[in-house]
Amino acid sequence: MSKELVEKDDEIDIRELILVLLRNWIIIVAATAVIALGVIIYANTLPDQYTTKTIAVSGGGGGGNQMAGLAALAGINVPAGGGGVNLMNYVDLLIQNTAFNQSIVEREWVIRRLQTKQEQEDRAPFVYDTMTLAQFWTSTNFWKLIEPDTTAPDWQHRWNMAQINTLRSGKNRFISIDTDPRKGTLEITTRFENPSLSYAVHQFLIEYLMEVIQEDRLNRGKESRMFIQERVSETRDNLHRAEARLVNFRERNLTAQSPSVILEGERLGREVALQAALYTELVRQLEIARIDERRESPAFEIIKEADFPLGPSEPNRRLLYLIGLVGGCFAGVFFVFAKEWILSIINHKNA
Repeated sequence: MSKELVEKDDEIDIRELILVLLRNWIIIVAATAVIALGVIIYANTLPDQYTTKTIAVSGGGGGGNQMAGLAALAGINVPAGGGGVNLMNYVDLLIQNTAFNQSIVEREWVIRRLQTKQEQEDRAPFVYDTMTLAQFWTSTNFWKLIEPDTTAPDWQHRWNMAQINTLRSGKNRFISIDTDPRKGTLEITTRFENPSLSYAVHQFLIEYLMEVIQEDRLNRGKESRMFIQERVSETRDNLHRAEARLVNFRERNLTAQSPSVILEGERLGREVALQAALYTELVRQLEIARIDERRESPAFEIIKEADFPLGPSEPNRRLLYLIGLVGGCFAGVFFVFAKEWILSIINHKNA
C-alpha cells in the first residue's frame, strides 16, 4: 500500500512539474530566444581563423651518444643524448625567442585578400597586398589602439615589443605546439585571420626551425669531433708511455724468472693492450665523427606536410548555435522554477 502511495506521489510531482512548465512556456521560449540570439550575434562577430599544421618527428643523429660512450670508456662522465634533437624544446624556445618574433614582425608578407561569395562565384582574380603584421592587425581591427603612443621617449621600442608580445602571446594562439608522447610526434600550428598569411608564416617557421636545428647539429658534431681528437692525442701519448715502460722493464729483466717479475710484465703488457685498443677505437670514431660532421641530413622528418587552408577552422558556429539553443532552454526552465519557488515562499508568508 505504501509503495503505491509513493508511486502516486511521484506521478503527481512529475505532472505538477510538467504543468508548471506548460503554464510558463512563454518564459522558456523567451529565454531560449534571447540567449540563442545573443550567442548567434556573438558567434558572427568572431573572426574566421585559418589554421596551418605540420606533424613532425625528430631527425636522426647519434653524435652525442658516440661522445658519451667514448667518454665513459675513457673514464669521463659526459651526458648522453647530445646529438638527438628534442623538437618540443626547440620549437617552444623558438616561438618565445625575441629575434625570431622580431623577424616575423618586421617581415613584409604577401597576403591574399579574402573574396566574397559573389567574387568566388564570378571567379574574380585574386588581389594581393604586401604588409607587415602590424598593418594587417590594424586593418582587421585586431588592435583597438591603432596608433602607437609617440609621446613616450622610447615609443619605438615599446611599439616593437607590443607587436612581439602580441605574436608570442599564448592567449592569441598565433603559433602553438602540441606533442604526442606516445607517438613521439610534434604538431606545429599557425593560426591567423587570413589563409595566405597563416600558410606563409607557417612555411617561414618550418624553414627557420630547420636552419636552427641544422646549425646546432653542426656545432654539436664539431664539438664531438674536437673532443675525440683530444682523446686521440692523449691516448696516443699514453700508449707510447706504456710501450716505453714495457720495453724498459723487459730490458732490465731479460733473465729474471721470478713470479713477481712475470706478473709485472703481464700487467704492463695488459696496459699496452688496453691503450692500443682504446686508441684504435678512438681513431675509428674520429673518422665517423668527421663523416657525420659533413653529412647532410634533414633536421627533422615531416610526417604530414602543411596544406594551404581552404576554409576557416574556427570558430565552429554550428556548435555555438547549438550550445546557445540548449543553454537558453535550460536557462528558461531555471527561471520558471526560480519564479515558482519565490511565489511559493511569498504565498507561504501571506498564509
